[in-house]
Amino acid sequence: MKKLLPEPIAFAGSMVFLAIATVAFALLNPEVRFWLETMPPGLNAAVGAFSGTVIGLLGIAAAIVYHARAKREDRVASEIDEARVLAAAMHGEFIALSQWLATQSPSHTHGGPENVYRPNASNSGCDIAGFSTRPVFEANASRLDLLGPDLAAAVAYCHAIFEHAEWQHNADLSNGGANGAGNLPTVEAKLSATAGYLAAFAANGPGQINPESRQALFHIGNEQTED
Repeated sequence: MKKLLPEPIAFAGSMVFLAIATVAFALLNPEVRFWLETMPPGLNAAVGAFSGTVIGLLGIAAAIVYHARAKREDRVASEIDEARVLAAAMHGEFIALSQWLATQSPSHTHGGPENVYRPNASNSGCDIAGFSTRPVFEANASRLDLLGPDLAAAVAYCHAIFEHAEWQHNADLSNGGANGAGNLPTVEAKLSATAGYLAAFAANGPGQINPESRQALFHIGNEQTED
């Protein structure tokens, strides 16, 4: 329904142009000019006042619409700037989460996985990797709509699978196992991909994730369910 309505400024401008064209036609047409000249003075003044009032009202309406549109455009621009700042902050947090995941992989530890994933005499009770903090997501979860549907879904999804992997990883570590690290590289890859989308949003503004990238991001392969 909104698309059927005329563009406000163009419509008001057209009305002003038609009013001016009507007056010009009346002044240039001899018959109309003779009719206006022979009109009673009071009626002639009333017609002139009415025409002037109509033109003035159309001009006021055009000015109001122009200012309303400018204000709306400023608000949209402000929201885009706010969204880009949020995307930049989310990008930083995703990089930190990816780095945390990388440190939990046995290939990134020194001294072999046994020193990290299994308790020993000098590290008894300290085998749990701990839980990362996510202050940006927790403070802005209700504002993800600023990022658009694609990126908001990707951010929420990545945080959900990260939290699940983190809990599973720590549960396995607390039980003396290392299987929790099995799906961490997959989660890390998804976080890194989403961090790239966030960086692009922060640099260039709103965009969409193409279907292939969306399928790769939300697809859960068998590697996520392996022990």
